[in-house]
Amino acid sequence: MKVEIETHRDGETAVVEYDYARRDPDEKPMILDVLLQAQATEMPDLAFRYGCRARNCGVCTVDVNGRPRLACRARIREGDRISPVNTLPPLADLVVRRDGVARQMRGRLTSVAQGNDLNQDPPEDYHKLTACIECYACLQGCPMHARNFEDSTDPGASEGYRHGNPFSLLKLQMLRIDPLSSEAGREQALEHAKDLGLDACRDCKGCKCGVGIDLMGKVVRPLLAAAGE
Repeated sequence: MKVEIETHRDGETAVVEYDYARRDPDEKPMILDVLLQAQATEMPDLAFRYGCRARNCGVCTVDVNGRPRLACRARIREGDRISPVNTLPPLADLVVRRDGVARQMRGRLTSVAQGNDLNQDPPEDYHKLTACIECYACLQGCPMHARNFEDSTDPGASEGYRHGNPFSLLKLQMLRIDPLSSEAGREQALEHAKDLGLDACRDCKGCKCGVGIDLMGKVVRPLLAAAGE
């Protein structure tokens, strides 16, 4: 089965055609199977990330034909092209710079808790949001995240991205519905969401989550409603 693998070295992009050797005629390989075999055979210096191999960590996310996919759980087909996710700057081959998103949240989740009763049950929506694995597939097509690349030639290089994304909004919404958050903390989270560019969500058709979280219904719309649209 022949597939294409993009490589990124020193600012140069190349495409390598790789012929995956199936272990049996009926095998339907995952993207990660192809990458591991390619690295073990013809492309020993191929750079990519993977961790849990069980859809729990999100670090193996790559693009397949321009759309984000979890390499450990997405099947690959004849002629598919594997490339780094196009929403984050490539570092080497399929490895992208992820830390700009994490740094963006530093200092934004500093609310004062109301009491220390850890036995309080959070709402059901809170539990649903904890399913996020930080794969950053939700950055695809996000008009808020796109603003980062309009504003800077090196976004996220030091202090993190100036503008937000569905992941950062999810974290702020979790803070807003956490029963341990104070009222001041909830207001602070909402102000951070507005500061990150929540207004970009008003005309957005919706964001996609790599693990199926209803980002529009559980994150974006509640934030817009709380901000008075």
